[in-house]
Amino acid sequence: MERPVRIYRSRKPVKTAFTVLFALLAVLIVLAVAIFFGFKRYIVYTSEGVKLEVPWLSEPAQTESPAPGGGEETP
Repeated sequence: MERPVRIYRSRKPVKTAFTVLFALLAVLIVLAVAIFFGFKRYIVYTSEGVKLEVPWLSEPAQTESPAPGGGEETP
């Protein structure tokens, strides 16, 4: 009785593509959940709707301070 010949068969390209696609999808879902919970403290509910107020993206408040010497220029 002969032994069956074992032949190495590489992974099929479709299976590899689905594995890579599934891994990317899993990473994107984990990243989206992490971003959601990370920015949760910056969500502000107002009567106009929902706003995302991130401190490092907002423009600093312009404070008008008087110029040295009373604010008037002298010629």
